[in-house]
Amino acid sequence: MRRVRLVIENLEPELSEWLYLEYSAASHYWGGATFTSVPPGMGEKLRTLGEVYTQSFRELFREEEVIILDPRAEKPLTQEDFRKARAVVVGGILGYEKPRGRTAEHITRELSDRARHLGKVQLSIDTAALVARLIYLGERLEDIEVTHEVEISLSENERVLLPYGYVVYEGKLMLTPGLVEYLAKGE
Repeated sequence: MRRVRLVIENLEPELSEWLYLEYSAASHYWGGATFTSVPPGMGEKLRTLGEVYTQSFRELFREEEVIILDPRAEKPLTQEDFRKARAVVVGGILGYEKPRGRTAEHITRELSDRARHLGKVQLSIDTAALVARLIYLGERLEDIEVTHEVEISLSENERVLLPYGYVVYEGKLMLTPGLVEYLAKGE
């Protein structure tokens, strides 16, 4: 199988700590990442995680070389999709409780034939990258266990409900490293 790069098309104006945690985990799962559409001031910190470009992925790759992960895509991602691809594109978008279709609006646009979904559950950036990596390595989407939401206990009286899917791999919840500590700070 040919080498495929993880491309994160950044759509956030600032690099919050939460966003950096997700970008870091996504990059870790793929052994590095390519960040595109990165505004001035955000690139320096992202260079520790991979390549950084101010241009969109559309300027760096030909249409037939990419797979776009879009929750609204008609077809699911399969290992076969990676055979001709050079890049799998994940939207660098922090989610809302209810999906707003921003990937379709800002990334997929005229490339809907290159778009694939990862199931019906909204995923964090790093979880989408992890699911794509597992499929690239031979797992089937339907065999990957994904939660529908995760409740995190921050203290005896404080809990946070994350309305996103996270992978459960070999019995272990694959939550973004550092996220619980970040949430416990209450920022």
